[in-house]
Amino acid sequence: MLCVVYFVLHNHNASSSEADSTDTAATAFETDTDKLTELTVTMEGQSYTFTKSDDKWSYSADASFPLDQSNFEELAGKLKSISSDRELKDVEAVSEYGLDVPAVQVSIKNSDDETHTLEFGAVNDMTSNCYMTIDKDTSKIYMVASDLETAFNFNLSDLAEKESFPSITATTKLTVEKQGEEAEVIEKSDSASTGWSYTKGSTQRDIDSSNTSNLLNGISSLSWGSFVSADTSKLAEYGLDAPTKIMIDYQVTETKDSDTSTSEDDTSEDSSSNEDAENDSDSDSTTETVTTNKQEVLLLGGQDSSGNYYAKLESQSNIYTISSSSVESFLNIDVKTLVSNYVSNYIFADLDRVTIQKDGESYEFTKTTEEKAKEKDDSDDSKSEDSDTESDTETVTTYFMNGNEIKLEDFSSFYSNISSLECQEWLDEVPETQDEPEMTVEFYKENGVYFKVEYYPYDSNFYLVKNNQGTACLVNKMKIKEIESSFEKFLEKQN
Repeated sequence: MLCVVYFVLHNHNASSSEADSTDTAATAFETDTDKLTELTVTMEGQSYTFTKSDDKWSYSADASFPLDQSNFEELAGKLKSISSDRELKDVEAVSEYGLDVPAVQVSIKNSDDETHTLEFGAVNDMTSNCYMTIDKDTSKIYMVASDLETAFNFNLSDLAEKESFPSITATTKLTVEKQGEEAEVIEKSDSASTGWSYTKGSTQRDIDSSNTSNLLNGISSLSWGSFVSADTSKLAEYGLDAPTKIMIDYQVTETKDSDTSTSEDDTSEDSSSNEDAENDSDSDSTTETVTTNKQEVLLLGGQDSSGNYYAKLESQSNIYTISSSSVESFLNIDVKTLVSNYVSNYIFADLDRVTIQKDGESYEFTKTTEEKAKEKDDSDDSKSEDSDTESDTETVTTYFMNGNEIKLEDFSSFYSNISSLECQEWLDEVPETQDEPEMTVEFYKENGVYFKVEYYPYDSNFYLVKNNQGTACLVNKMKIKEIESSFEKFLEKQN
């Protein structure tokens, strides 16, 4: 019985509340936002005041704060006209609408010294509208779009105008200086195999171009997170007084017009000719492509509660956050992820010579390339006269072992096994070896490339492979046996 009485009373109160409400679908508040001179937003006990002078808004507490003018004008513009779907009157308990402690309070002042205060309370779960009062008049509560309360419930950093992160696509060198150690990834013109190398301390390695590209591609997607501060005197607060440095060298290709007009000494004395030259000035300029080398230095400090790094560019003024996921690959460059899985992926066409030492014998492989006259047959006489313009020569490459000519197909059958040999595991340290290597292969090119690989028996499953760059890896024993077998078959054909 008590439940029935409560149900009747509850519905009676709800009906009374509905009787005190009016569907308005009208303008609840409007103001001339062009005349605003001051805007204060209060939320969670924190107030932010912005003032306008000479048509420019600024943050009163910090004049150096880089307030984004267009974004703030857009925010202030939301107050120009606020419509209400429903108006509630004679409300007894404003707490039911979250207006006893408003979520957001917006106070404005205009050039006529007119002031207003808007307070936003709770959001109605049914309509998704927000409750609002004007100038603390709780006799009328308006239901307005909740995105108003959301827009003014901002983080101050959201209003900052961020400096743009440079667009970097053609990186030529990446240097990371961290805790006194320096790691460098650099483009090398003298590397026949990859075009890139890694250096850290005494370690220098040729690295795989594809793996390197995957690393460097992350540079083009770097961007700022949140604005932190424009006060560079506070670098120590963010760990930026002794930062990790990421130095990015890159190239930018630009086009510019160059003037190719004739000098005064070469101009005609005829004034009419001079006039014609002026009219045709557009034809006196050409477009020139210029490649410029540039560098950006990214400074990384400590981390915030979300793990983002505090960061800034040396060339810029402000401090920002940058996501840890976007820079971790640079902070923790692992050479093992950059090197190729191939032990010696050198194409013989890119080299000058290759030597192999095995079983006490030495074998030197070289090639010559020359232009030779094409051989003709009887069908050449039937060709049209247009064929006379074709070249009568062709490029011929001849291969040699120890000065004796060999067939390319015979050489390729075993050399492909050498160049395609893959590492099973790169070792952190190079093991000491007492015995002589079972086989040694050396790769040469005139521009300075020299790469030496030594093969040692290791255990029942692997061979140890060491190179002259101070690194070592384990390779499948059966793959070494395939190389030896194909080499022996090659030698048999030469006898």
